[in-house]
Amino acid sequence: MGKAVAMRTIRCYLCGRRLTVSMRAMSTTCPGCNKAIKIEDMVVKTYVPVVELQTCGRIKITKRGRIAAKRIQCGDGITCDGTIEAAIETDGDVSFGPKSSWKGKTLQSRSIKIAAGATLLGDVKVPWIRPEPAGEKNKTGTKKTATKKVGAKKVATRKTPTARKKTTGTQS
Repeated sequence: MGKAVAMRTIRCYLCGRRLTVSMRAMSTTCPGCNKAIKIEDMVVKTYVPVVELQTCGRIKITKRGRIAAKRIQCGDGITCDGTIEAAIETDGDVSFGPKSSWKGKTLQSRSIKIAAGATLLGDVKVPWIRPEPAGEKNKTGTKKTATKKVGAKKVATRKTPTARKKTTGTQS
């Protein structure tokens, strides 16, 4: 028999669905949104200009590393000893070293650690927890449905297809 494969639970940065993958996986397809997602950890050692930097893993920016992006979406968190110029959205922790800097619109994370000498410029939202997607199965295995209160009763809401009007005959 083969060795047992170590698994980890990740969360899709596009739709928010949780899934279990191998520790050795670099990328996979999300069953929730059917899009390819990156799982690998990233290390930034030089200047990286991108529009979006997305991974379910961890991002580490070294002292000489610099990211210039519109948005960074990350699953396991960010460790920064360099420079980040982007809006940050992560399910993990963010850590800034003594000479690091961040400039962006918003920084949303579960927790943040800032060393003396670090520079941050922008809105910081901590603690931040990504909302669960609608219709995802909860821990008991039953499917969650959106509900709204009507009077004293809770009514489940569901999208229903609109009725199409069939026309018969010819136009005159």
